Amino acid sequence: MLPLLLACASSRKVVFYQYNELEGIRNKTLDRLKWENAIRPEESLAKAMILETDYSSTHLIQIRGEEKKHLHEFHDAIVFIQSGTGRMYLGKSSFKVGPGAVIFIPHGVVHYFVNGGPEPATALAIYSPAFDGKDIIFRE
Repeated sequence: MLPLLLACASSRKVVFYQYNELEGIRNKTLDRLKWENAIRPEESLAKAMILETDYSSTHLIQIRGEEKKHLHEFHDAIVFIQSGTGRMYLGKSSFKVGPGAVIFIPHGVVHYFVNGGPEPATALAIYSPAFDGKDIIFRE
């Protein structure tokens, strides 16, 4: 029941597909998800859960400024950068990222993202086990 990502090569229109036993296949575009979960002008970061299963959760993350340095003690994450550019700090390293980048973040590793452009950067993050927002340990 994980969403399947499809991207049209010519227009970069991203569509998320999800199977549900009661409703069958449902889909939404990335633009629709961003509209439904719009980051407010005063926010630096906005997170919205878009899917939860017994073993994982999928979140839409929008970052205008930067995240605080943090780690997750029990949650592994895979982050798919959808729009925007920036610098990802992971452990003792950092690297530039943009649309199409996939970042694997094991539990226990300090990390954060700094937006490098004027518009909010958008990412899809999949956490395992399902993330309820409580397993965040901030670091200086």
